[in-house]
Amino acid sequence: MAISSEILPHLKSETPPRQKEKVKSSYQPHLDGLRALAILGVLFEHFGVALPALLRCGPLSVRFFFVLSGYFITLSLWKLQAEISESDGGSFLPVCRFYLSRFLRIGPPFYLALIVGALFGIEEVRTNFFWLATFQANNYIAYIGYWPEAISHFWSLAVQEQFYLIWPVIVLTLPKRWFLPTMGAFIVFGLVFRIYCIATDAPTLTRWVTLFGCFDSFAVGALIAYLRQSRLLDQVRFLSRTILFAMPLAAFACFFLGRALMTLPENNLFLALTESVDAVFLAWALSMALVGVKGPYARLLSWAPLIYLGRISYGIYVYHVFVIIIISPLLVPYGLTEAHFAFGRMAILLMLTLALSSLSWHYVEQPFLAWKKALAPSPHRKQAPAAAQGQISFA
Repeated sequence: MAISSEILPHLKSETPPRQKEKVKSSYQPHLDGLRALAILGVLFEHFGVALPALLRCGPLSVRFFFVLSGYFITLSLWKLQAEISESDGGSFLPVCRFYLSRFLRIGPPFYLALIVGALFGIEEVRTNFFWLATFQANNYIAYIGYWPEAISHFWSLAVQEQFYLIWPVIVLTLPKRWFLPTMGAFIVFGLVFRIYCIATDAPTLTRWVTLFGCFDSFAVGALIAYLRQSRLLDQVRFLSRTILFAMPLAAFACFFLGRALMTLPENNLFLALTESVDAVFLAWALSMALVGVKGPYARLLSWAPLIYLGRISYGIYVYHVFVIIIISPLLVPYGLTEAHFAFGRMAILLMLTLALSSLSWHYVEQPFLAWKKALAPSPHRKQAPAAAQGQISFA
């Protein structure tokens, strides 16, 4: 389920006034607010918060990080493509810089968590360290056919990393005129793959955790990136009031439909539609944050604590399960279990997770992000679209 955000410096360059305005407005705190809501959905799921079936948001939250990755990575690759076209040294160095920047963002907290988990005696980390360290947790889970409790959350990070490996090949080599049809094909492919898995009685986790079953979520994010870069997304605000009123109704209808579909039996083909209708809701939520929201929703997403929570969300995702595994047994003698005093247990686990993630953000992730920023192109180079310079998500 990927994470966190950072603001690239607005480098001075000789760009037209219109482009300078775009660079100035590249960072949107609403996206960090959305990240925070998504990570809270994951925490509610894993901390055992009892929610009605129609409000269960853990799986939806993971898909949101996939959509967000598809959006930001696609924009970053178009920026990279512009850099390659202006580079005298060919494409090798810019592409290497892209992969290195991805590793500097994802790698340090991830490998720190694995090392700490192994040192604290989490057996599933020790015995499956190679699978985890090579970002193959999703394939391992599909192979064994069940959720290994301590390491199951790493499946989405594995999917994200596999996506990062192949997406540059697709975006950098795909002619622009074929971009929209290709994204449409990926969206259909994801749905067809899930239907095929159900129809052939393939293991449930194969449909859920493999990259093939997640491709449509990334492609939806990439489509939004296309609409953003082409400035078609900005035209939403000029739609009629009737359409603007109907859009959130349709989006939330998809949200509740997705939750209802999750209650179907595993052999029901309509279950494959869950991620598809979820993608409609997530596409709307991301699009509205990008074009600018107003009212109470905007104030919520711009709330400073929520924005900070979104910034440290990658660390929260990486560390929270280990906090549960290590700390929960220590709370049992005090009567703090899921069955008794569940709220007190959750509060302690949440505070420890936030504290650990905050320390990781400031003392582990930020130093490596400084190295990542040092990899950015020289200021004299032509700037790519501002939207590509903003935040990068996790899973």
